[in-house]
Amino acid sequence: MTTKKENITYKQAFNSAELFGYIKAIGTPVCLLIISMFVITQFGLFGINLLAPLTGVMWIAGAFVAWALPSQRESTCKETHIAIAVYVSGIFAIRLILTLAMGTSNEQMMASYSVVMPTTSALSIEGLLQTMMLVAVFLGPLSFLGMMTKKFVTFKKRMSKQKVMDNLRGLRDTGHVHSDYDR
Repeated sequence: MTTKKENITYKQAFNSAELFGYIKAIGTPVCLLIISMFVITQFGLFGINLLAPLTGVMWIAGAFVAWALPSQRESTCKETHIAIAVYVSGIFAIRLILTLAMGTSNEQMMASYSVVMPTTSALSIEGLLQTMMLVAVFLGPLSFLGMMTKKFVTFKKRMSKQKVMDNLRGLRDTGHVHSDYDR
C-alpha cells in the first residue's frame, strides 16, 4: 500500500508593499533614463557627443560596483540614481540660466541694477556660465567615478560592511579602534 504524500507549500498573498517595491525598483531607473535622454537631446550634438557617454559611464560604474559588492548593492544603486539625477538636472539648470542670460545686454543690466557696468560685463557673465557648465559636465562624472572607485577598493580589498561598522562603533565608544584589522 502506498500513500500519497502531499507537498506543503507556503503561499503568501502579493501585497501593496511588494508591488510598490517592484514599481520603485523598475520605475526609478526608467524615469531617470527618460529624463537623461530628454536633457541630452536638448543639448544637441554637445549632448550626444559628451553628455551621453559621460552619463553612460556613470551608469556602468554604478552597475559594476553594485554587481561586484553584493553587500553594498542597495546603497550603490541609490547613490548612482541620485548622482545621475543631480548631474543631469544641474547641467539642465545651468543651460536654462545660460539661455536667460544670453539675451541680456549691458544696458539692460545697468538699468536693472542702477549701477554703471563695464561694457564687457554682459559678455563675462555668459562666459562664466559657459565655463561653469563645462566644468560641471566633466566634474560630475569624475567625482562619481572617484567615489565608486573608493567604495570598490575599500570594500573589496580591505573591509566588509561589518568590519566598517565595528570600527565605527569602536571609535564612537572609546575614541580608538578595537579591531585587529587596523593594528
